Amino acid sequence: MRHSFRAVSSTFLLLAAIPYISSTQTTLHSLDNAPVVHFTVARRGGTFEATVPGNDSVEMDFLLEQLEMAEARFNLTRREVKGNKLVRKAKSRALGGKDDDELMGQMASNGTWFARLAIGEPPQAIDLDLNMLTSDFYVRHTTSHAGTRYDDLFSKSFAKSSQHPYRSCTLPTDVFHLPTVDKSIPLPFPYCRPLKGSKDTLQASGSMLGLAPSKHLRQIDSTFLLHQLLKERVVERPIFSLMLVSGNEGVLSIGGTGAGAAEMVSKQTAEQLDRAGAQEKINAFTAENGKTLEGGTNSLDKANIPEEKIILHKRGDDAHGLKAKRTDWKEGWTWSKVQGAEGWWQTLMQGVWVGGSRVLQNQAAVIDINTPFILAPPLAVKTLYAAVAGSRPLDPPYSNFYVFPCMNPPSIEFEFQGTRFPAMQGGRGMEYASAIIPGGKFSLGRLKHGSGYCVGAIVETRMGLKEEKEGMTGSRKQGIVSAAANFGSLAGNGMRDVWVIGERFFRGVTGVFDVQEKRIGFRAY
Repeated sequence: MRHSFRAVSSTFLLLAAIPYISSTQTTLHSLDNAPVVHFTVARRGGTFEATVPGNDSVEMDFLLEQLEMAEARFNLTRREVKGNKLVRKAKSRALGGKDDDELMGQMASNGTWFARLAIGEPPQAIDLDLNMLTSDFYVRHTTSHAGTRYDDLFSKSFAKSSQHPYRSCTLPTDVFHLPTVDKSIPLPFPYCRPLKGSKDTLQASGSMLGLAPSKHLRQIDSTFLLHQLLKERVVERPIFSLMLVSGNEGVLSIGGTGAGAAEMVSKQTAEQLDRAGAQEKINAFTAENGKTLEGGTNSLDKANIPEEKIILHKRGDDAHGLKAKRTDWKEGWTWSKVQGAEGWWQTLMQGVWVGGSRVLQNQAAVIDINTPFILAPPLAVKTLYAAVAGSRPLDPPYSNFYVFPCMNPPSIEFEFQGTRFPAMQGGRGMEYASAIIPGGKFSLGRLKHGSGYCVGAIVETRMGLKEEKEGMTGSRKQGIVSAAANFGSLAGNGMRDVWVIGERFFRGVTGVFDVQEKRIGFRAY
């Protein structure tokens, strides 16, 4: 069993405070001029830990297994020409995808990020798994004891439907209890109950929220959840944002961002710390000058204390600063247009910087918070590590991984639209990683116990290359003809020369996803 170790910091005050701050509409509107639904999210199984329990060295077999699992998630779609554009669609079983009656995405699996959703009267709380590679929202009820279950039999507000948007799924209506906007509204939703005798009855119960921006990835004939909330005027903006404040905690915001709340809590925390320090200085000043300051720190502006003796943020300053920042939610973000085959949140990374020097430019990148690494194509990863002094690839079967001197971790930045963002250097709450794992936040852990080398979190991926090779040779595997051999290169996953910007990048960077304008916003915190 792997354990997470964290130092106490203002981040955890931030995480605890966001739901509290957002718990009333009045407070929300003071931070944002439109309603926002904030969900706290968590990583199932806790923070990604590749090290041996009680040790700082990595389990290489575990890392290799996690890499294979991450890559497999990208291999469930193919590309197809629709009209005048290239789109992504779910693969059939004949092309190496799932069974034809099975939905993409795995529910209740370790390593995925999830929120909590309450449905029905009385409310039934279930896990809501986030999936950036699919577009479907649905609730699944199985006979398995795994996962969390919503049962229509126990909801007085459940309304049946004769519609079947997908095999074994109906489209009933029930009441959804939405956090932070203080609303409970009836919404139609796909409710899937596998047929008796189906292997799907052994899968976990729960719900899935697909966050991919394209209708072409939908397998269920239903409306995107965000569009339903827009139609019901629960939210006003066709956007959502993700902010990971630690390795296993974060915030999903629908209809807006959590940046305003984060800034407010950060400012308030800083003010409290400043005032605590101010009180110490007041006590020292009183002892030195034989004076007593009535009213404590609230009377500082009336006291004749030299400015160099004390520095204090006044209570009114924070409110004034926040008021200036809430005029336009688009301000303060670096925006990058979605590119490539329509389907995923794929954009152009204009540069990769190592130690202040640009070593790569114009790299295609897909955003996916459920990938625990940052994946890079072979040529790119070789070029990047060539700029890291003392680094080298490991021998097979671990040759996807590189090591670097633990005492000399690199400084890496990713550039979007002319702005460079620190990669894996973390923001608030990341102190635990560098305190426990040698090599800093770029490190997955020490190669071996006592070794001076650490395993880097940027990992080589060979997705796309294998399919092309099979297409050239016409090879067969387990009785399934390769997609590339029978359907051309478009049948592959199209991931050759494409990066995957995984979870680790978002420990210090917030992402906002504009569904209408098809663009991604980045902001360091």
